[in-house]
Amino acid sequence: MNPSSISKPPNVWKRICFADGSQIILADTYKDGSTLSLHDINHNVFRLDKDGNVVWQVQRDDSNHPPDWWDVLHKYARDEGHDGAREPFMYLTVEHADGYIDRDPSSRMPKDVQTWVPKSTIYLDGSAYQNYVLDPDTGIAKNITQWPVRPW
Repeated sequence: MNPSSISKPPNVWKRICFADGSQIILADTYKDGSTLSLHDINHNVFRLDKDGNVVWQVQRDDSNHPPDWWDVLHKYARDEGHDGAREPFMYLTVEHADGYIDRDPSSRMPKDVQTWVPKSTIYLDGSAYQNYVLDPDTGIAKNITQWPVRPW
């Protein structure tokens, strides 16, 4: 487990519900409506227990990318006048063992509230064209995006 360093409670934007009452959430802001810090926007997935307490905050495993990948992203963003690269996760997707994904019929996007079933895989889609597989027990999100992202 990785303890969270978040300073304020996260606002729930999207969620995956578990039978024990816990959930994995995607946060878009803090609960008070303020903007997530640079760290928290880049780690905006949390496991909450049944009482809403943070169990873990996602840890990214980008070991399939160059070791300075995030440094380069942050430098580019800072050169443009930003506090750093803000590359949040945007979608949570539960793929059942048989390949089923509960999608919104109008948009074909995964629903904002999904239910975990055993042997499912959780995918996190981030900005910057990055895709991850999330371990719901540890909070480690393994980047599965092929490098380079843009082959041209």
